[in-house]
Amino acid sequence: MLLSELKKELDFSTDLLSLIDTLKNVAGAKYHMLEKQKERFDEFMDAFSDFFRIVNLVEVSSPLVDIESDVLGVIVVTSDSGFMGGLNNGVIRAALALQGDRPPEQMSFVVLGDKGAGSFSDAGRDFKFFPGATEETIYEQAVEIKDYIVNEVLEGRMGKVVMVYPRPISFTAQEVATVDILPCSELFDKDSDTGIAARIEGKGLIAESSKVIVESSYSDMLSYLVGVWVTSILALLFEDSKLSEYSARAMHLEGSFQKIEESHGKLKHKVSKATHELIDKGMRECHAAKQIKEKKKKKKKKLKDQESRLAAEERENKAAA
Repeated sequence: MLLSELKKELDFSTDLLSLIDTLKNVAGAKYHMLEKQKERFDEFMDAFSDFFRIVNLVEVSSPLVDIESDVLGVIVVTSDSGFMGGLNNGVIRAALALQGDRPPEQMSFVVLGDKGAGSFSDAGRDFKFFPGATEETIYEQAVEIKDYIVNEVLEGRMGKVVMVYPRPISFTAQEVATVDILPCSELFDKDSDTGIAARIEGKGLIAESSKVIVESSYSDMLSYLVGVWVTSILALLFEDSKLSEYSARAMHLEGSFQKIEESHGKLKHKVSKATHELIDKGMRECHAAKQIKEKKKKKKKKLKDQESRLAAEERENKAAA
């Protein structure tokens, strides 16, 4: 390969390295920024849990609290961003595996993201599509999906609802996780060891539902609280999926950066080698030209000396005659 071509390839490799490094740093910065924002969820939960010190709604009958349908609803969260490695495929495989021995009519898939929708379409699966979650519209999308699944559960078209999404373990690792969304009986169970009960443990209930005067019906209160809870948990999990996206992207780009950096180093060596070879060739050609010039000069001098000697001999011969 010519030196000019090697230099063009090296320039392209340099620009590509700079671009990948920038994308990697952007993904890392977004990860750490979004990670700090998650702290506000704990503040919300502390405020939200105070309501449950007033009444215990666990005995209220509702499909939002108890499973009343054998249809499993599965929310599948995929990302439309690039440089995700196999994270999307892992989420899709985990979601489809939940079907097990269930017949298709007992499954209801809700798919977020064009890439997930494309995979489900290729597999010939029925699903409800929603656009992929974006950082700017996470809350609005959480409300939209909450409205859909709560209505599906209340209408009996879904029983249990779970979400399959990429969960960040750390900045360098992610895993595919499955989380129960509905029904959420533990949300209202003061004897539960998780969720709201864990936050109000030791405080006790101010009053039982039979001793509280309220204007709204308990079923309406329950529906509203479930809606708030589901919206919040969806928003939190969407943020987790974005964290996993940024983390996976940063790690994928880091791997690509290292591979290209290795190729870049080899390319630099080729350019350096080609440059030295070109310099050596020029020096050899210059030296050869100098030698040829000196030979020509010596030859010319020799011819001149011979001519001078012959002229001198000719003069001597004439003088002798």
